[in-house]
Amino acid sequence: MNQNTLAVTPENEELNRQLAQLAVEFLDLFTRHKGMVEDESVILNSLYLEKLGRFQLELLQKKTEAARLKMKMKLIQAAINRDERPDLQAIERSVDKKFQEYFAEIEAQAAALDQAKEVLSHLVSEEDTRKLKELFRVLCKRLHPDLNPNQAEDEKELFIKVKSAYDLQKIAELQNILLYLDESKREKIDSLSGDEKMERISRLESNIKALTAKIAQLYQTFPFNIKELIFDEKYITRKQNELQHDIEKFEQERVKYLNIINIMIDE
Repeated sequence: MNQNTLAVTPENEELNRQLAQLAVEFLDLFTRHKGMVEDESVILNSLYLEKLGRFQLELLQKKTEAARLKMKMKLIQAAINRDERPDLQAIERSVDKKFQEYFAEIEAQAAALDQAKEVLSHLVSEEDTRKLKELFRVLCKRLHPDLNPNQAEDEKELFIKVKSAYDLQKIAELQNILLYLDESKREKIDSLSGDEKMERISRLESNIKALTAKIAQLYQTFPFNIKELIFDEKYITRKQNELQHDIEKFEQERVKYLNIINIMIDE
């Protein structure tokens, strides 16, 4: 027996209790952080875009077109002031060149809306989500390197497969990995020395502190900082109305500039 291995004493039992408690806390934080970063943030962002994104996209389109027509109007007027016949094709090219960044932003927002629809159309059921999380939690307990520092290379590779299967929502693959594992081959806590237990406790405490800080930071950033508002129908309705009002305002500007341009060209 390792000289550092503790007998069954109150001190040894306390170390075992601390290790077990910290392992549970670490797993809770690890799975919560992973879920927030890779799943919840994507879903919340998609819900936000579904409820407000199409209004924001239309507003950007109207603002861009109104600004584009305003610039075109000024260039036409400048040519008229020089007693020149406006070169409409050259003016159109010049204006479009100035607005390339805005056109790119419109395309990016449109693509984000399409992606949001795709995400929301492929959500798994609540029951399957619970199964995924439970399987992932069990496999993390057996394969996560912070809980199993002496694991073999094949186990490290298996943990990578576990994360990939979880990300791809492959319940069957996670179940097969769980069946493959032989629990009897796992290192037992009681076989660790006192020094090894204390080293693990210290490492877990450090990792728990880091994860806690990361999660707190996530809650301060989009979309988590407006999570409650996303599900507040009164807020969503008010924002939709505000955006619709702005859309109508810029549509009026667009029509105004277009009418002026048509008058200038006809003269």
